[in-house]
Amino acid sequence: MKNERFTALWELEDADQNVVTTLANASELVSAPYAVWAGLYTVKITASLWSSLFDLTDMTVGVTYCVNVTASGLVTGIEGSGFVSAAFNGTVELFSYSLTYDPAVPSTSDKSGMILEWRCKRSSEAWPPAPLAIQSYVPNNRTGEGCFGDVGPGVLGFADGLWNLSFSTGYLEPLVNYDVQFVVSKDVRSASADVTVFVQQPLAPVLSTRLYLFTYCRTFYDRKCPYEKC
Repeated sequence: MKNERFTALWELEDADQNVVTTLANASELVSAPYAVWAGLYTVKITASLWSSLFDLTDMTVGVTYCVNVTASGLVTGIEGSGFVSAAFNGTVELFSYSLTYDPAVPSTSDKSGMILEWRCKRSSEAWPPAPLAIQSYVPNNRTGEGCFGDVGPGVLGFADGLWNLSFSTGYLEPLVNYDVQFVVSKDVRSASADVTVFVQQPLAPVLSTRLYLFTYCRTFYDRKCPYEKC
């Protein structure tokens, strides 16, 4: 009938019943990526039929549907191989910036809200329960275990908040495997990446000798003709 009109209204409400999105007279509701935050949402669809001749109040129908939007997990990594064989008294550099991002935000360069932490232990050790002890950047004394021999496995306090970790293997014990772990956290999510560092045997000391030749003079005396010979 020319005087009848069919209408449909979509409404997307958050957990506090605030209307986030409305869409009229459409056959489907599409939410674009990153359009809503993680959480519980309710989709309401109200369809009605209006007529100038008849009372169609009872022809209005409503449907609700619940949607749970979950946040993607954080992504992180350490550039290069998962095993590093380093010379003793050399420098190890580990980089994590370019491999760490939050898929829940549009840009991979958006690192806002991320908390960074570097951890270290010997491969033969297990991670202790949290909270972990704070390790100092001191030469290994082979008594406290861990990377630097002071408190055992724990968090590297000198690398707090750094994207890149750099340290000298002269602070570690040779011929030992060490596990270095990078942990990034944001809100209730976290991710980690690990690399094993092996410290090579130090080179033997190099010794050398230098020969010096000295010339000297002796004086010879002859009874008949005293003179000096050199």
